[in-house]
Amino acid sequence: MRIQDDFHETYAVVLDGYHSFCIWLDTRSEKWCASKNVAIEPDAIDEIINRLSLPA
Repeated sequence: MRIQDDFHETYAVVLDGYHSFCIWLDTRSEKWCASKNVAIEPDAIDEIINRLSLPA
């Protein structure tokens, strides 16, 4: 789910086995970041972004 954020492209993510968390695109580093208290692999974040990017 996309979240209104004036500074970053931000999404709320809910996955089985995880608490909900946010991810956002850091435009300076051009990297996707996740909430600091979530233990998720960077590859999993990439998979989430790929799924969000799929055309409907």
